[in-house]
Amino acid sequence: MDPKREITDLTVCRAFFAAWVFIYHIDLHAHFSAYLGPAAGLIRHGYLGVDGFFLLSGMILARVHPELAYHPEGAFRFWGRRLARIYPVHLAVILILGVLVVTGLGLGFAPRDPQRFTAASLIENLLLIQGWGFSNPLAWNYPAWSVSTEWAGYIAFPALWYFFGRWRPIIPGQTLVICMTVIGTLAFEMGGLNLTGAVGFLRFFPEFLIGMTTIRLVPINADYMPSKVLTWVSIAVTLFGAMIGVDSLAALGLWLFLAALIMQDDAERPPIFGTAMSLRFLGRLSYAFYMSFGTIELILAQLFRHQGWDPASQKLSYAAGMTVLTFALALILHVFVETPCRRFFDRWLTKEPLAVTSVRL
Repeated sequence: MDPKREITDLTVCRAFFAAWVFIYHIDLHAHFSAYLGPAAGLIRHGYLGVDGFFLLSGMILARVHPELAYHPEGAFRFWGRRLARIYPVHLAVILILGVLVVTGLGLGFAPRDPQRFTAASLIENLLLIQGWGFSNPLAWNYPAWSVSTEWAGYIAFPALWYFFGRWRPIIPGQTLVICMTVIGTLAFEMGGLNLTGAVGFLRFFPEFLIGMTTIRLVPINADYMPSKVLTWVSIAVTLFGAMIGVDSLAALGLWLFLAALIMQDDAERPPIFGTAMSLRFLGRLSYAFYMSFGTIELILAQLFRHQGWDPASQKLSYAAGMTVLTFALALILHVFVETPCRRFFDRWLTKEPLAVTSVRL
């Protein structure tokens, strides 16, 4: 198995997770889940898409960077490449928001939540530390709190992978069980996993570690596990957990889902979802899409407030506007910012990877 090769099923998952979070945020204003009966929980717990991203990040980084388990001196190059992937779009959205806020103030329109747009929070956003518990994690482009949290995970990843990547699977396996227990306890004590800021680290790091340790366990089980069956079972577990409002159960389903897809690839079986080019494109667009909807929400909130409209009574108009405008901004960011910046920094930071030894402690 080539660790650098794209797992198209996981690319598609990124689209699913971004869509789940997006629909959740639309519902916060439009309240259409009130008409969905027992299925309402699927929408109201759409923030679990972020947990899917946290799990996925640990899995992808551990799979793509096996060399860091043996050669931690590559950490600086790793950090450079990760920052190059997340920061250009983040910075572009901050600049767009800055122009909108300044222009709006000049025209006499104050932002809906002016306390989100302070100079101190701007500095935190520019440093990507707004999600670390210093002040308001939802300031400026509020979806970026999770990107800030993941950046902390990227910083810690070389040291974590140097530890977990070298031990025999017994240690990663025990760590996975401990982290699952932490997530279950956290969800029970906090009433769910919709946590941001400093407490969001308690949500992120166990899931990030679960993703990392899963990669150590996949090769042992991939050839013997019915990964396709496990995929559909895990989807059912995730949906059921979200419907009944048990976040820990839904998170368990998300982990099983992603682990099954990775085992499917590791065993060199055909992708389950990743053969559809349209879904793969949406997966590649997912980061720009996720980073765009907060800006569009700000614009529509001003428009609806100016017109005296209530999103809850204008559900279709609000949902359609959010969807169309978010896709438009995401395409612009993806084509003109994300893709060229990734290509430039990939060329700049490219270096032949160090050989990976077979030593195990």
